[in-house]
Amino acid sequence: MRLERAKELLDQGEPGRALALLARPVPAALRPEHEFLSAECLRSGGCLTRAAYLYRRLLRRPASDDPALWLESCLGLVSCLRSLGETAEARRMWILGRKTAASVGTRDIREKLDLEGALIDRAAGRYRRSLVKLRRLLARRRRERDWAGAGYVLWAMGGALRFSGDLAGSRRAFWESLALCRRARDAAGAAYALFGLGGVTRIQGRLAEAGRHYACALKAVTGTEDAFGQAYAHCGLANVLRQKGKLREAERHYRLAHRLYRRIGDPVDLAYVDWGLGQIYLRRGELGAAEKRLRLALAAFMRGGETRGIVLSETSWAGLLHARGQAARAESIFARALRRARQAGIHAHLEVFT
Repeated sequence: MRLERAKELLDQGEPGRALALLARPVPAALRPEHEFLSAECLRSGGCLTRAAYLYRRLLRRPASDDPALWLESCLGLVSCLRSLGETAEARRMWILGRKTAASVGTRDIREKLDLEGALIDRAAGRYRRSLVKLRRLLARRRRERDWAGAGYVLWAMGGALRFSGDLAGSRRAFWESLALCRRARDAAGAAYALFGLGGVTRIQGRLAEAGRHYACALKAVTGTEDAFGQAYAHCGLANVLRQKGKLREAERHYRLAHRLYRRIGDPVDLAYVDWGLGQIYLRRGELGAAEKRLRLALAAFMRGGETRGIVLSETSWAGLLHARGQAARAESIFARALRRARQAGIHAHLEVFT
């Protein structure tokens, strides 16, 4: 009964309450389902590292014991890994999942794996390849009149279009995602479409519009158990406020985001907050504090393989070194960042309003 109630709470968007129900032990026969539900709750709440640990434990069991549970655990782990920047490991697990699903998987599982494959490409910076797959998936969702599913795919497309430099196309995708999520009464999907709109309009220099989108998204996730969404909203608002020169307000939102990202164990997004704080200190001329934050951010981005973050950190650090009179070193670091960006096909070095 506790497991069934936990499932209901998770479906209702209350992973914290569901996890509390799962705190007590269960008989051995129910442990796999208990661990899977716990992992799903942790993933839904943004605690990806802890969720990945439980998924890995489940995947040590033979797939033949419970093929459906094994495949869902594989999907969960792949989702965690790509979100944490571990794209090579995510792809390895995805390939294993595809092989298993070919013989024992349902059509639903295979479609979920197709989507994860596109999202892994997106996370790895293979934007063109990702968009080809996402457009195919979008057509399928529309044929099936799965508006929430189509909204999610459009959200993913919006990100790929933004990072590949098609800002107008990205904005259109996020607006359409928002419309479809609202049509499906998918409040979480609508909030994330607003995040996407906030990000792309900020990059376009539409700061007032970006601020409105982030504020609406923050309102939507406040009071929910989506700690990641709350952190994302605070970080996005901080970026807009920093661009407007409202540094004290921006710093307050960065620190709220920092606390939330640390709580859920998200090192890559935490690094973006450290980078943002470094930008504030640069604007104030506090070069020592800025360098400390930029070094922290760069180290975390390097560990997570986050090329965009590495480029942003290196270009900021180069500017700092130039201000200190270390022009030759600054030029070397800036040139390295530019090579990284061009090899990855991204434009972070050109994002004046990032």
